[in-house]
Amino acid sequence: MRSLIFASAAALALSACTTTGSIDSAIQKNLPQICSAAATAHSAFLIVASTGDIKQRTVAKEAAAWSALDVVCKDPGSVTAATALVKAAEAYAAITLALREAKAAE
Repeated sequence: MRSLIFASAAALALSACTTTGSIDSAIQKNLPQICSAAATAHSAFLIVASTGDIKQRTVAKEAAAWSALDVVCKDPGSVTAATALVKAAEAYAAITLALREAKAAE
């Protein structure tokens, strides 16, 4: 489901883009949905991680990725659209891998 959310957000962000300015604008416009989806995934991971069955290294990677994205989500104007997109992709990858490990540990 999270993959679908990110894919939809990316498709919406890029579908109407014809210039760099419009790409930046689309990324900034869709960042709230990306942040919301990431926050939901992060919360789900925290619940499972609280059981103690997840490797500490995985918990640390997920926390670092979430922290980097959270800064962008709280103040999108503090970074370029390209940086926001990179942080969102990095966080998505880390949180997705962490959730997979959590499901495997169940």
